[in-house]
Amino acid sequence: MKNKHWAFALTLLSAAAIQAQEKDSLAAKHYDLQEVTILGKPTEKVSVVPIQELKSTDLQNNNKTNVVEALNLLTGVSITQFGGRNEGSILVRGFDNRRTPVYYDGIPIYAPYDGNFDLSRFLTYDLGSISVEKGLVSVKYGANAMGGAVNIVSRTPQKELDINGTSGVGFADGAGVNSYFTGLNVGTRQDKFYAMVSGSFNKRENFVLSKNFEPTQYQEAGKRRSSEAFDKKINAKIGYTPNETDEYALGFVNQQANKNISPNVYTAGNSSWRDYPIYNKTSLYAKTKTKIARETFMNFTGYYDKYYNEMRQYDDDTYTIMNRNSSFRSIYDDYSLGGILTFSSKALNRNAITLTINEKYDHHKEHNAEVAANALTGQTFKAGEPEQSYKDNTLYVGLEDVVTLTDWLNVVVGASYNQRENILAQEYGTHYLTGARNTLYDFPTGSDNAFDFKGGLVFKPLENHQITLSASKRSRFASQKERYSSRFGGQVPNPDLKSEYTIAYDLNYTGKALDNKLQYEVSGFINDVSNAIYELTVGVDNSGRNIIYNTNLGKALYQGFEAGVGYAPIKYLTLGANYSFIEMKDKTKNSDLKFTNVPKYKLVGFATISVPEIKTQLHVNTETYGKRYLNSQGDEAPDFTLVNAKLNVKLYKGLDFNFGVNNLLDRDYYWAYGWPQAGRNFITGVSYNF
Repeated sequence: MKNKHWAFALTLLSAAAIQAQEKDSLAAKHYDLQEVTILGKPTEKVSVVPIQELKSTDLQNNNKTNVVEALNLLTGVSITQFGGRNEGSILVRGFDNRRTPVYYDGIPIYAPYDGNFDLSRFLTYDLGSISVEKGLVSVKYGANAMGGAVNIVSRTPQKELDINGTSGVGFADGAGVNSYFTGLNVGTRQDKFYAMVSGSFNKRENFVLSKNFEPTQYQEAGKRRSSEAFDKKINAKIGYTPNETDEYALGFVNQQANKNISPNVYTAGNSSWRDYPIYNKTSLYAKTKTKIARETFMNFTGYYDKYYNEMRQYDDDTYTIMNRNSSFRSIYDDYSLGGILTFSSKALNRNAITLTINEKYDHHKEHNAEVAANALTGQTFKAGEPEQSYKDNTLYVGLEDVVTLTDWLNVVVGASYNQRENILAQEYGTHYLTGARNTLYDFPTGSDNAFDFKGGLVFKPLENHQITLSASKRSRFASQKERYSSRFGGQVPNPDLKSEYTIAYDLNYTGKALDNKLQYEVSGFINDVSNAIYELTVGVDNSGRNIIYNTNLGKALYQGFEAGVGYAPIKYLTLGANYSFIEMKDKTKNSDLKFTNVPKYKLVGFATISVPEIKTQLHVNTETYGKRYLNSQGDEAPDFTLVNAKLNVKLYKGLDFNFGVNNLLDRDYYWAYGWPQAGRNFITGVSYNF
């Protein structure tokens, strides 16, 4: 089996790259407030291989309309889905997004209570780039970057009048037109300021299952039950650039969604019939960059991030009444308030020093709202419950230095201190100690801290060739949910649950040849995870259900390699591929659980063919996924391959016609067992850039 995986990796050396992307000089010169790197910006502006970063054109050419789908194109990233909540998520080298924080324009976007957020709600029409950091992760990312970090950067204007966007529809056999989308960005860049407003929406009435799907008593062939979703987003920013070095910006992002939750196609139970009529997020932020001395800068980010959602759980598949004890209207009303202060300097000869101070206050509020009586539907009055609050404060201080020993050798050293303090944690229901029912009570507060460090060597043996070797300790604090949730009586809270950490080893080699027409990258990694949060069974309730207790007993080993290669042999043809392989082992004493949702391997291929005589481009990408474990007992999902394509025809200067197909081979596949994904479907529309 291992020989098979190495053969896959070696075949990449005969593949070639996706379309070359050139980073705009204005963006490099001005809008770098969201750039998070250790070694600074690369001097080479052309990147043929999308291994660690995707540009806006990559997203468009590959039909990736949300962040989850887009990130899946990169090495080391895999998709997962929480089917019972219809939430799309990612794992980076086996670490979920609680352990791999996601940043939007430098702001951490996880929800305070459980550390998650439905990343598939983030549309890509207004994005400039998406990147993943996995090896030498900068201290600028702050706390909880155990598995690395994901950085999403929104678009900024590049011209005096900058208008671009796309509009179109989606359709499928058996449904006709079943989705609509539009994204529009309008902005201006002047000598000393810039501004941009973006608006987008994506409405899906349903999706159609593969013709290879076998109907069940809970799901017929054709249209997927309860699969409607509607996402809307507004993004605005304004910036002031008084000189060549300084920049001051304000930003606002509002996302509104309502989404249905399709039921499991194989089983039915109390949690089968749910929806989210409200799933909203609003961010307001200010960012500054000021030169305060010779080659010394101060950056500040201040932000307010609000989440509000309502989940409803119904009695049956009519989605009308909530009379059962298991049915509810759950309200989450959260916000985060934070500031990030960073000083960076190259004033000392051969040193690039960064000091960052990051503080974040998280406030989670939840309650089950009352349900009004309705004689027409048969709904009886259901009383609500008092509001419960959870408050945390996280402080992070990090320092790193990039030391230039010679023209071909850099040394990177860094350390950070993390502290999390719980201020308040409340629950309503049965008291976990006294057994008193229907009472609002406080948990004991708790605190935790962690000290992390890193070191690395960056070796440049030849021009356009770089080898990076690094080792680091990276921690992640337990979420509010992991510490305090009772899971409806199925979990004993642990306010003193401590942080988990990994010792991460990474070896990376990048190179370019043939006048940059050939580009390649190979990485090997080992993550030795300790103190991992482990669900320990401590009893059984009256119904026979296990009662669990989260504790720091877990150990694990994640290891693997990644490779990517690209080649543009002629002007009108670019080809590329990347491959990821991972092996995950449970090292916990007396345990042999399997790690779920991560394919053993993933192979992504790209091709772009241009025919300038007819002003046409054809983009094709393939995605092959190896087997993955569905549960901790070892049941596996089969491997599968998806083929997607998109045709662009230039109608007029700045106006293109697009036609695309997703899942061309109509594969029946799923990310979570019981929640099949869309079969073959099509999109058509126009894109514009004026």
